[in-house]
Amino acid sequence: MRVLVLEPCALGHHGPYLDWMTRGLAQRGFDVDVVTLPETIEPSAGRARGMRACDHPRVSVHFVGGPKSRRLPLENRNGVVGLLTRELAYWRLFRAWYTAHAEAVRPDLVFLPYLDYCLYAMGLAGSPFGNCPWAGLAMRPAFHYREMGIRAPTPALAKVKKALFLRAARSPHLKCLLTIDEPLASYVATHQCALSKVVFFPEPAELGDLPAAHDAKQKFGFAPGRKVILLYGALSARKGVAELLRALAAPDFPKELDVLLAGQVAEPETRAVLGAPWVQALRNQGRLKVVDRFIDVEEEPALFAAADVVWLGYRNHYNASGLLVQAANAGRPVLSCDEGVLGWQVERHHLGRTVNPENPAAVAAAASALLDTASSDAPIGAHATSWRPPSFAEAQDTLAHALGGD
Repeated sequence: MRVLVLEPCALGHHGPYLDWMTRGLAQRGFDVDVVTLPETIEPSAGRARGMRACDHPRVSVHFVGGPKSRRLPLENRNGVVGLLTRELAYWRLFRAWYTAHAEAVRPDLVFLPYLDYCLYAMGLAGSPFGNCPWAGLAMRPAFHYREMGIRAPTPALAKVKKALFLRAARSPHLKCLLTIDEPLASYVATHQCALSKVVFFPEPAELGDLPAAHDAKQKFGFAPGRKVILLYGALSARKGVAELLRALAAPDFPKELDVLLAGQVAEPETRAVLGAPWVQALRNQGRLKVVDRFIDVEEEPALFAAADVVWLGYRNHYNASGLLVQAANAGRPVLSCDEGVLGWQVERHHLGRTVNPENPAAVAAAASALLDTASSDAPIGAHATSWRPPSFAEAQDTLAHALGGD
């Protein structure tokens, strides 16, 4: 089977997704043609950023040239007009790319690794790929939150988005609509049982063997016997950095628990918090360690080995989180916000504690409760019952099967 993959922006988290998806399909016998833009290339490496799959003999990468093709419709205008204007622009872009490459490639299937570019436009205007079967991975729908008991604001245009999503899911040429949103798949299975093409596609995680917790903690400067709560990723207000530090400074926060912030400071607001005198006092006491730089993937096992608890007390974040998947893979309980898909999954699968991050006393109490059961050497399952993220190979098998492989 030959698959035509359309991905305008293989940067950020899109690059690694594009990499392991295309590499997995190629390894399982698919011929894969990727259409992307030149600026997703690192001149020094000569390949799409984060994408090593183009080294595989079954993968061909086609770069769309010309200044007009590089002006992506990224404007985030509000309202139904802004939504449809943006999505229809991507819909037309994908139609143009398909038209330009279909005759030479002759794909059996078109795959969109990030269907959210034009998910609702697909429902409104149909497929831009003519009679060619297509599939896509959706990450951001939110119209189902309230009906699934997820604590979140009512999304803008929820009824419109629901209608367009269901219309896209009923497309006669749709092969499979994958989603990383577990409650969305549950919602479709419960309320729209005829839509068997909508399938939950859990995010994979694979940290490998973790080093000894004692060694990992020593690596990041923590004294023997200390417990650690890890906040990993770009350090921003959205990650609840200030909320975690306020809880750490509260008198009832567990005295044996320190904080490790690992990731590049992403904004002036967070840098100002880290420079505040009361935060400097925490650093001087050895209660707070900050690794202010980009963290390589190779360093992740040491980070999770050092952690007794992983912080997911995000603000105004209502989607799933890849960090939850990594924490579960490492066997580390999480201290999470009580909102969104994140809170829903933590509570449903017993992956830790949920809390209002803006309540320091509640954060301190939840941290104390987690420390009663957390052990840095505990295998996965100590807190996560039977919930386990798939390995990358398992996820690649699932994708290949969904797209029509053996």
